[in-house]
Amino acid sequence: MPNVKLIVELDGDLADALRRASVAAGSTPEALAAQAIAQAYEVGLRHRVIIERMEVVDAQIAAIARFVEQATAEGGGEGIDLDRLCRYPRKPK
Repeated sequence: MPNVKLIVELDGDLADALRRASVAAGSTPEALAAQAIAQAYEVGLRHRVIIERMEVVDAQIAAIARFVEQATAEGGGEGIDLDRLCRYPRKPK
């Protein structure tokens, strides 16, 4: 993909801080700003992926909860051997 030119207007104090930081980093203000944008994009992308994965996990937990509710409901769960379903033996009532 070809480079894209962006024009960014910064507050004077922020521009000064960017200049000082670029000198300390041995870079140009433009390169430092481009790095900051790239890092912010990556953080946003990772955040979105984490949220999507959390939603998938939440949906699966809800499905498991519905199954357990149906399997353990009084009169329900016919044909489901809870002793084989669970890792731990059921406690006597």
